[in-house]
Amino acid sequence: MDRTSRPTVLTCRGFRATDRGHSKHMNTLARARHTQQRIVRVQRRVFLAEALLWPTVAIGGVLSVGGIVWLLRHRYVGGRHEMPDTPGAHEEGTVHVEPDGRLSRL
Repeated sequence: MDRTSRPTVLTCRGFRATDRGHSKHMNTLARARHTQQRIVRVQRRVFLAEALLWPTVAIGGVLSVGGIVWLLRHRYVGGRHEMPDTPGAHEEGTVHVEPDGRLSRL
């Protein structure tokens, strides 16, 4: 059979499939090698995505906990830095502080 009389076969990417003197076994090996390279490329991308995902999750968790702690500390202001009540501040009515420090109601 003459080489020019063979029909042109297009591959999945649209290129002409030519034998160029290689056996069918060689084409199978080339396809297997190409498939293996594609699998390795995908595995590398998945590994990099996972490697970047865990530090991102950890940083996000630390920032979330820090934000909640900051919110709670500023929402409930009090504790050791709170100013003491002025004398009689909790009582109803008018209270007068005498010069000697005693309280008297008016």
